[in-house]
This record gives sequence, C-alpha cells and structure tokens, in this order.
Amino acid sequence: MRLAPVDAVGPKLLDFSSSDDVREMMPGSTITAVGTDYDGVTANVANWGLAEIVYVGYTGAALLPPGSLVVLDKNFRISLTAASEANSGRPVHVALSTFQIGSTTEQFGWVLREGICPVAYSVAATAGPVYGGTSGKATPTAAAGVQILNARCLIAGAATFTKNGVLRVGSSVVKLPNVAGVFVGQAISGTGIPASSVVSSIDPNGTWITIGSAVGTPVTATAGGNQTLTFTNTGFGIVQLDRATFQSQIT
Repeated sequence: MRLAPVDAVGPKLLDFSSSDDVREMMPGSTITAVGTDYDGVTANVANWGLAEIVYVGYTGAALLPPGSLVVLDKNFRISLTAASEANSGRPVHVALSTFQIGSTTEQFGWVLREGICPVAYSVAATAGPVYGGTSGKATPTAAAGVQILNARCLIAGAATFTKNGVLRVGSSVVKLPNVAGVFVGQAISGTGIPASSVVSSIDPNGTWITIGSAVGTPVTATAGGNQTLTFTNTGFGIVQLDRATFQSQIT
C-alpha cells in the first residue's frame, strides 16, 4: 500500500514501514493522499484510491501493527479499540504505520480516517458489515452496540491474487512488476518463499518488497529466479471507511 500526499508541501510517497520517535509535524495534522498503484482488472486486488490520514502519537508498551483499529485521545494519541467501545459513538481510525513500542519514547506515525485499507481481523474476514472485536481487531460477528458504522469489508480474508516475482537465494528482497494490492503484513507464498511469510516492507518506489516472518523481521528466499507468488489477505479484510464510528447508545 503506497500513498502520495496531495495537499502537503514537497509531496513524496509516505513510508509506513515504521513509526518515528522524532515529531515531524503537529499531532492531529490531517492530509489527503492518493494511492499510486492501480489494477482495475485482476480480481481481489485492492485499489486504495483517495484517503484522508492523520498524524498521531503512540505511547503504548506493545508493538502496534498496521491494520489495527484505534481511537484517539485529546492529545491525538492512539488507544486500541475493544468491545468496551460498544455504544460509545467514538470515531474509529486504522493504523497505517508500524508503531514501535513507545512506552518510554513517544512514537509518531499515520492512521487512516477515510478511504480503503487493510484492517486486522480476529477471525477470518468476510465481505459485509464490520464489528469491533478485541485488541484492535475487527470481526464479522454481529454484536449489539459494536457495529462500526460507515465501514464495510470489500474483500474477504481468504481472497488471493498472484504476481510474478524475481527471487534470489539468500535475499529477502523480491522484485515485482508492480505492488498494486500489496500491503505490509499480507501473507505471501510460492516457490522459494519460507512458510508463513508475510510482506515485511514495501519499497516506496514500488519495484520490490521484502519478505519476513513478521512485519520488520526479514527472512530469506530458498530458491531464485522467476516465480509465481500468491498474496493472501490472511488475518485482514480490505475495508472501506468513511469517517467511521462505533454505534452510539442503543442498549
């Protein structure tokens, strides 16, 4: 997932690989950004389109992966959403950055307020309504008061697509023709890809990715050459949000 700011000074592609302990702008700053990759033909490839994203802080004591559902406090700092947000009417955002542990040094990065993006699910995502689960994850399971309004899962967790990739034995770098539909944390498999691998990072130029056992933990290919690679939304659903909120008081 690559986004380029369209209303900021000196626009460049945004790097969501990791948060930063240096505050580069005022928390709460909001910009619009647009996806730079498009595939209107291949099934299950998400096109990110126009997004509204917010610069925020994080002081949590645990790693916060991209795709996590979050809410913001008065200082524009992240709190994970959970079933306790039922009936709250609170706005919901989705972490785009990989937020490192910030319990001693505050971390800064981006969350999405409006647009299409991967959202982490506690169980397999299905297309349709989205509900708040626990630990910052969504669920397709209906429950009173926790539906996330103005949000809908467009592509299920079991959805797959393929791309041709160029691998090199002993390298974590995979060259792709494009990164349309690819996002950090997405499952990747194929000849030469170690079992249970995910997309660990994406080159901002959109020409290669790194593979890892987890986001930010690279692994190396066991075969080289041109290979057909399968990308699966395991653990995620592709969700469209339009300033989404939890339901207000209903019980």
